[in-house]
Amino acid sequence: MSTLFRKHTRKLTTIIIISLFATSLWQLASAGWIQGKAIIAQQLLNHSWNKTLVEVNGDKKPLSHKPWPWADTWTVAKLTVPQHNIEQIILAGDSGSSLAFGPGHSFASAAPNSSGTTVISAHRDTHFQFLKDLKVNEEIFIQTTDKTIAYKVYDTQVVDSKKFKLQPVSDRKTLVLVTCYPFDSLETGGKLRFLVYAAAT
Repeated sequence: MSTLFRKHTRKLTTIIIISLFATSLWQLASAGWIQGKAIIAQQLLNHSWNKTLVEVNGDKKPLSHKPWPWADTWTVAKLTVPQHNIEQIILAGDSGSSLAFGPGHSFASAAPNSSGTTVISAHRDTHFQFLKDLKVNEEIFIQTTDKTIAYKVYDTQVVDSKKFKLQPVSDRKTLVLVTCYPFDSLETGGKLRFLVYAAAT
């Protein structure tokens, strides 16, 4: 009886180990796919953004170039953070379909590089993973079709998205970068957000 029990126990242990290993591989593959998609998308977005800039330099009115034919968004600006080797194209809108491919500008906020508060969001495990390393006084550059403006980080904050309401700042150009929090959480769709505040210099 004990021999049979040991055999069943060993078999069950083997099944559990194989299942855990398979689950780990699936999670790693999923994470790799998300990272890979984010990298490839930024290449296509860069191409789209460069086409827009060529039109501006050629004295043409810039068009809204879609990064791929079926895209429901377009490129609006470029975000650069030299201290962290970050260069990312910003998309119009912050819906899930936009954030899957890059940072998104909230239509409810001021247009990039205009007076007021500009809000840009991205996922914590891809494009805005670097936010956790940003420090006060570091610079963020936002390039639009007509100019590039430098912003200096002056604060960070963790907020409850269910209770917090961002107050618009109308007398100066303010940039707010938003991502989910905490950065290492496995939970998706949590209520906490990490905000980086920067003011035009």
